[in-house]
Amino acid sequence: MDNLFDELFENSDSADSLDSFLNDNMQEVNDFYNSNYKNIIDSKDSIDNFILSRYKYIEYLDYSKSYVKSFLQILLDICETLNLRSSMLIIIQIVESNNLTIGSRLNAALLFMHNVNSNSVLINRFEAICQNLENAILFEDDDDSKAISTFLNYYYVVVRDTYPHTQFAFQLREKIKKSNFHFLNHTIVKNALLLDYEHIEDIHTITDAFLKKRDFIPAEIYEDFLIETDSDYSYLLESAPANFDAIRKISVRNASSSAITNRGVKILESEQELFDYLKRFGNMHKAKLQSTFASLPDNFPSKVNIIDWGCGQGIASMIFIEKYGANAVNCITLIEPSEIAIKRASLHIRKYNFVNPIKTVCKKLDKLTEQDLQNNASTTIHLFSNILDIDDYNQKHLIELITATQSNTNYFVCVSPDINVIKTERLESFKRYFETKYDSFELLLDVQNSKNSIDSYWNCNNNYKNCKCPNHPFNGCDDQWTRVIKVFSVYF
Repeated sequence: MDNLFDELFENSDSADSLDSFLNDNMQEVNDFYNSNYKNIIDSKDSIDNFILSRYKYIEYLDYSKSYVKSFLQILLDICETLNLRSSMLIIIQIVESNNLTIGSRLNAALLFMHNVNSNSVLINRFEAICQNLENAILFEDDDDSKAISTFLNYYYVVVRDTYPHTQFAFQLREKIKKSNFHFLNHTIVKNALLLDYEHIEDIHTITDAFLKKRDFIPAEIYEDFLIETDSDYSYLLESAPANFDAIRKISVRNASSSAITNRGVKILESEQELFDYLKRFGNMHKAKLQSTFASLPDNFPSKVNIIDWGCGQGIASMIFIEKYGANAVNCITLIEPSEIAIKRASLHIRKYNFVNPIKTVCKKLDKLTEQDLQNNASTTIHLFSNILDIDDYNQKHLIELITATQSNTNYFVCVSPDINVIKTERLESFKRYFETKYDSFELLLDVQNSKNSIDSYWNCNNNYKNCKCPNHPFNGCDDQWTRVIKVFSVYF
């Protein structure tokens, strides 16, 4: 990993050789991209050298391929993080020549990295930078973390590049304090403002810590079966019918009116968050999963084992059981780092008269071992619902675990929202590994529906509820659902 871009340089004496390297090593590229600032800054010269020396080959890559588009986006993000202005302009030219888009967040980065001929320009672009970041948070990203980290890079550039003329940093701090942009009220921004010039490099440590904020590692790893018992919710569940809609109604009645932060990707840590999540996202998940399971066989030759990766409250397993019945499943393995969520998932599955074994593994993906996943079923269903596109796991480790522990027929059900090209490539890269390594690979479904595109409309909350107004199924609907679905089977 330390010499990834040196390897890229050595293996890219043509566009074809660069494409081949990316096709084989995109998981490592993603892991590098998601590593901390120290790891990336140590490779700064190699990254700059690669872009400046190999830009012609980068330009002539095939940008119809998802991993190529993702790689270009990653290069842009790294250039922003390391303030590689010349390299970033080269990548932007490649973006433009291939008619690609970069999104509002990177447009904000360009405002403090390109055509800045005076310190005053850096300050005067404050409003435009913040508006782009606000747009990214509202309409493009799955949470505010990337936009805030880009703003912290902007603040770092102003403090560092205008020194010793400290009035510019002062002017920027005053603008931040008086601004109405909501994301600027975040504690991480306030902490950054406290740094003086001598300690401004600490902003990268602060940013690293912030981007890991969602990480949650339980104080201990539980080996025993986890299930919610003797709670108010468990008693409410007893009187509800055994179907997802009825179960969700309990959460709807108990949900708060507060908006969910981070678009529901953070690890849930309280019962109120469980209620709010199921109310806000439950119908969308159900609809996605139902459309996904339609690509699976109508029945299986024998009982299947389910591994529900990042199970949350068990939505994917619940919808699977609703289609195939509890008797079609031999056992279920639930994997989830949130103890409160995994206990509720077990409770939900038991509600379906599921008397077979449920194994609970309260860990993050990178903490899993082969002992957690030993499985010799004739057919295994792997449910990856809103988990493969997240940043904080090592995909190579995940794949190695699967290939080391699974056997016979395996169905992989991969479902996520369509957020951006990098996150979509996480799913594509996962699928591509099995597609290239196993002759038994069979693609059953590959669907992508983006937001705010009439050609890509799939569904929305109002349409799901049989709304009859003229804006649905699509006529300018701003709340349409997105999805990226990849379903395939492999025989090990």
